[in-house]
Amino acid sequence: MKPSAEGSREGRGIDPLEPEEVKADIYEGLAVINRAFQQIIGTIGQLQTKGVVSPDYVQDQEIIANDLWARINTHLLAKITERELDDRNHYGKMRATMERRIRGRQ
Repeated sequence: MKPSAEGSREGRGIDPLEPEEVKADIYEGLAVINRAFQQIIGTIGQLQTKGVVSPDYVQDQEIIANDLWARINTHLLAKITERELDDRNHYGKMRATMERRIRGRQ
C-alpha cells in the first residue's frame, strides 16, 4: 500500500529528488548552529572573567542559551530524523529490488 501524500515527503513540501548535497548542507547547518551556541556561551564566560558582566548574569544567560539550544536541536533533529527515515525506507526498497534482480541473474 502506498502512503498518502499527506505523510510523504511530497505532502510535507519536500522534494523527494533533492541532490545529495542537500543532506550535507542540512548537517552542516546543524553544526553551524551548535558551534554558534558554544561560542556565545563561551564568550559570555570570557567577558565575566574580564569583569564586564557578573557571574550571576553569566549563569542566567547560560541557562537561557542552553534551553534554547536544546529546543532548537530537538526540533531540528526530529525533522532530520523524519527525512532520514523516509530515505531509509525509499532506498531500502530500491536496494531490495536491486538484490532480487541480481539474484535472478545468478
